[in-house]
Amino acid sequence: MVRDHDESAIPSVYNLAEVPAFRDEPGIRQSVFRGNDHLLGFSIIGPEKPEADPHSHPYEQSNLLIEGRLEFLVDGESVFLEPYDALTIPPGVPHTSRPVDDGRAVLLAFWPLREDRLEATSYQREFYDTAGE
Repeated sequence: MVRDHDESAIPSVYNLAEVPAFRDEPGIRQSVFRGNDHLLGFSIIGPEKPEADPHSHPYEQSNLLIEGRLEFLVDGESVFLEPYDALTIPPGVPHTSRPVDDGRAVLLAFWPLREDRLEATSYQREFYDTAGE
């Protein structure tokens, strides 16, 4: 499904390390970028990120580790990611992650367009439904 957008605002380029954060907590800063039918989560995860209980959601999530090392717990199984490793988590599968060692990790997560994250993309002037136009 293609969402309405302002063609005069295309192309639009945003630095995801500088846009408003959706999450900004000890050990994690996450911003969200959207396309017409998908979202991209950009997370910087530090060693001070607290342990988190596994969670699940009704859509798949694909991940690409850009920097550092992460341990994912996926349906009770540990999986270690190195830079450029990709991992897909199917819908409904419990998962969580944590950094390995004392370094930071940079992770990209790919989701379908989620209504619960649209507000996080309100900085994107090309989309009417998130830019308040």
